[in-house]
Amino acid sequence: MHIRNWLALALMLGHAWALAQTPATPPSLSLDDARAQRARARVLKAEAEQRFEADKAECQSKVIAVGCMSSAKERHLKSLHEADALERTGRQAEREARTREAEAKAAKREAEAADREAEERADVARYREQEAQRTAERERRQAEEAAKLESRRSKAKADRAEQQKRFEARRQEDAKRAQQAPENARKAEERRRQHAERVKQIDERARKYAETLKQREAEKPASQTAQPAAKSPK
Repeated sequence: MHIRNWLALALMLGHAWALAQTPATPPSLSLDDARAQRARARVLKAEAEQRFEADKAECQSKVIAVGCMSSAKERHLKSLHEADALERTGRQAEREARTREAEAKAAKREAEAADREAEERADVARYREQEAQRTAERERRQAEEAAKLESRRSKAKADRAEQQKRFEARRQEDAKRAQQAPENARKAEERRRQHAERVKQIDERARKYAETLKQREAEKPASQTAQPAAKSPK
């Protein structure tokens, strides 16, 4: 009995060492494949238990069962080790698949975040450019309005200066005329007096001329009467 136990222990250790030396399942299984492998391992364990129970029943039914239970246990342990190995590799593959999936999701999130960040930067740059254009346009319009306002102010100032200049010129002219008014009145009165004097002189000459003509007319018949009287003695 002890020998069989030692043999079983040796077989278990040998299988464990062999499984440890078996290369792990390549980390290329998908998550579904890894889950299917773990399910297969559970099926293998259940089948191993069923076979072991069947083997025990068969060994107990035999009259001579030397080595029967040892062989049954050996097959049972081998099946369990194979199922455990399949379970471990499936679990490892599932972890790796989950890791790859998580990394893929993280990479996708990072890529999407990078895209969003790039889009946000582009939006910010576009907004800043548009804002700069709007600011430049606003400043241009303000400058134009300021220039127009300054032009209107300058024109109004020039117009006021011109009006003031004309007003001052008129004021000076009025002052000059007012200052010259007495002299002008005197000169006008002198011109009227001189005109009246000339008119008087003309009237006087006309009167004298008329008197002269009248006198000549009066003297004319007397001279005509004297001429025939002078011719008679001949």
